[in-house]
Amino acid sequence: MNIHQILVGYADGDAISNEAARLREIFRREGHCSEIYADPARVSPSLKTDCRPLADYTAGKNDICLHHYSIASPAVEVFLASAAKKIMVYHNITPAEYFAGFDDAVAAQLRAARGALREAARRSDAVWTVSHFNAAELKAEGIDNVKVFPLLFSPKPPDMSPDPLILGKFAGPLKNILFVGRIAPNKRIEDLILAFAWFNLTINPFSRLIIVGSPRSVPRYLTMLRMLVGDLDLPNVCFEGFASAAGLLAYYQAADLFVSTSEHEGYCLPLVEAMDHGIPVIARAAGGTPEAMDGAGVLYEDLAPAELGALFDRVLKGAALREEILASQQRRVQRAKDRNLETEVKALMAGML
Repeated sequence: MNIHQILVGYADGDAISNEAARLREIFRREGHCSEIYADPARVSPSLKTDCRPLADYTAGKNDICLHHYSIASPAVEVFLASAAKKIMVYHNITPAEYFAGFDDAVAAQLRAARGALREAARRSDAVWTVSHFNAAELKAEGIDNVKVFPLLFSPKPPDMSPDPLILGKFAGPLKNILFVGRIAPNKRIEDLILAFAWFNLTINPFSRLIIVGSPRSVPRYLTMLRMLVGDLDLPNVCFEGFASAAGLLAYYQAADLFVSTSEHEGYCLPLVEAMDHGIPVIARAAGGTPEAMDGAGVLYEDLAPAELGALFDRVLKGAALREEILASQQRRVQRAKDRNLETEVKALMAGML
């Protein structure tokens, strides 16, 4: 069969793009013809030859088309107009309020996506979502018969070497606290900076905060974060920008602690990636984050900056606690690795194939 996927964009390091590539691999192993279609203007230069232009997409009534839904775009229109049997994969819509004032155009796209969600689901033959949190959100919108397919996790590549320049840059005795993800307002990175400020200035001046994420996501928000660091006269805060696969491997290897203060997540895959690299993880218990953590690491709620900073210290210094955390994370990662993806996908698509 033809089982194609339509994406808003296709980018290195993007969780939706990685999921689409993994699904394409599964479909092809089963003998199906499977391609990824996206607007060339929203495709990473390194991936230009790995997908096809959105304008080239065509389909017959016996084909299957998947669209990964998270924001309004021309890709949604192409998906809904397709003659194929349609599967909407819902990755969550970040509330537009987070982007108001930082990027009003994106806020408008998010509001439009929220307004069109019910109709897009109605016109789809099946609806999947990447977390039970997202499924509950869809149910609240009156969308039933949703199937949960947890976001796919790719283990660290066994044959890849970490970027030696990054390893050298962050070598030394400082304790490295790491964040990896979109530099976007819903991530509440200002909360992380404030907690680090208390930790660095009160408990451990030999510490460093490493923030890894593209500066192009929401430039005004990044500027606000840099201004906050300047206002606090805070040393050792490193905005590293986008990381290649080898660079990301180096950041994880250099980290002593991974922290997410995100206030809204559909799932949050970097939490699982950090666990796979043997780093203790602390995360705010919000949205789909508890599902990504799956009983591992440390979840927190309603902590003031000083309290969160004290939690950093406890995890970094408590040898027994650290070992307990790492053991829980190893079990969680193993559960992710033990998934039989082909069986899951066949079960989800049983009524269509």
